Amino acid sequence: MKLFSHQSDIFELSKTRRRVVLAVVLILFSMLFLRALYLQQVQQEFLQLKGDGFSVRKEVLYSYRGKIYDRNNKLLAVSSPTYDVGISIKENPDLSKIKEIANLLDINQQELINKIKKKDKGFIYIKRSISPEKAKKLTDLKLTGLNLEKKYRRFYPNRESAAHIVGKTNIDGVGNEGLEKLWDKTLTGEIGHKKVLVDGGKRIIDDLQDFKLPINGSDIHTTIDNRLQHTTYETLRKYIERYEAVAGSAILMDAKTGEIIAMTNYPSYNPNSSITNLDAMRNRAVTDTFEPGSTLKPISVAYAMERKKVKTNEIIHTNNGLLKVGRTFIRDDHPENELTIKDVIKTSSNVGASIIGTRLEPKELWGVYDKLGFGKKANIGLPGETSGRLSNFSLWRETDHSRMPYGYGVSVNLLQLTQAYSIFANEGLIVHPRIYMNQDAVFGEKVLSPNVSNEMKNYMRAVVEEDGGTGYRARIPGYSVAGKTGTARKVVNGEYTREYVASFIGMAPSTNPKFIMAVMIDNPKKDSYYGGTVAGPVFKEVMKEALKLYDVPYDKQLNENLLDTKMDATYEDSRL
Repeated sequence: MKLFSHQSDIFELSKTRRRVVLAVVLILFSMLFLRALYLQQVQQEFLQLKGDGFSVRKEVLYSYRGKIYDRNNKLLAVSSPTYDVGISIKENPDLSKIKEIANLLDINQQELINKIKKKDKGFIYIKRSISPEKAKKLTDLKLTGLNLEKKYRRFYPNRESAAHIVGKTNIDGVGNEGLEKLWDKTLTGEIGHKKVLVDGGKRIIDDLQDFKLPINGSDIHTTIDNRLQHTTYETLRKYIERYEAVAGSAILMDAKTGEIIAMTNYPSYNPNSSITNLDAMRNRAVTDTFEPGSTLKPISVAYAMERKKVKTNEIIHTNNGLLKVGRTFIRDDHPENELTIKDVIKTSSNVGASIIGTRLEPKELWGVYDKLGFGKKANIGLPGETSGRLSNFSLWRETDHSRMPYGYGVSVNLLQLTQAYSIFANEGLIVHPRIYMNQDAVFGEKVLSPNVSNEMKNYMRAVVEEDGGTGYRARIPGYSVAGKTGTARKVVNGEYTREYVASFIGMAPSTNPKFIMAVMIDNPKKDSYYGGTVAGPVFKEVMKEALKLYDVPYDKQLNENLLDTKMDATYEDSRL
């Protein structure tokens, strides 16, 4: 191997070559410097505009919102694809196709032009929630800067009839009423995303490999029967308008399981449209409370029977329909000196109910109301549910104690009243209401013995079936009905007024109840304000349809002359 003996044997550039290489390197650096200077000073504005034209954007991938079903898997709420239309505004926007866009979206052409001209640059929405068909036509226009964002819009097939239960979503798909609000997270699921490269017109140029798939929301299955929900709403609306009432509510419940078959209110709102009357959005069946009046008489009298405070064959001396309590008087509109227990219920005697009910100590009467759920929420799983009012017995005065047996001094919502009447349909056992199909029936305390429960049910049957009963307008051919009317004065600013709440609650067939139904109508002003006249027919029409739909067998002879009974309407109307 040759060894280097001196430095000249090592490779070395000549002076000329070194100068050439150095000159080339200096020229390259100079070119880079000049190019950078040129881009920064001369081309700065152009490059900024070019940079603004392309950007990385995280695009939301919306999950499919869960559906809401009735008990027969009919849709109460469903999502359908829609598109939000936007446009990217540049310095000189192309307005040549604005007329076509305005006509297609059914918006004012000049207003759209002004909106675009007002925006110097950036992005604006020009229409929300258009159909896929319209979106396709817009895409075919191939307008630079036009952008379509796919979303989902909620649709409610039952419109007004089920609005207070199902609720609605806002324009961004967030639940803000009813079940939509209560179960918003469950229904929404989880949104996903993906990163995309977009140009100035918000058009996607390329998908970047960074994404998360959405997780669709879960469905909700309710106990509602949309057929009877619609029937109940339309019937309620008819009689509220007939008697020029302010509002009303109705609940139909399965007597054995507590399943809510229908729950509706009038006035209502269309959740498919924008809402102007916010008051109409209230689910009055659970939010509004009222003094139930005579509908509490069967409860207080039955509990007095249960506690052996009164005998079933006892004659109550009603002192010609007048009873003095302290400085106040309790009166009956049609006074009698003597009434049987059945007649106290049948003719709705305030005096008779007070005499019997006050044989219960305040603690005892308060106790039965407390067991039935008065003064506390039923916790059915609907927003806005109220607890009503049941003051502690230690605060009762003598007048409070005397009025409680016939439904004054206590306030309930319609759902609580429906729950309370389950004791007469189930031999004294409370059945709690429920609105979700995946829940088991929930039973409460045994409040009455079967004998007392059935005896009171027979008394309530007389209210409807016998001459002189206040609820004869609730009779249904082929079926026995047990029920109770109620007509209570309203309290406004702490004072009783000449406005009334008319109510009726009953069950059918009374021999083996399938359904319980409660109806409340607020302040009827035309012709009558009595529960039997105003609310009784609502019960009749809905219950008749429900028994037919569910193939409930008759428990009476169809040829009984139920509807032709000649009664004086004035006589009936005067009963509470």
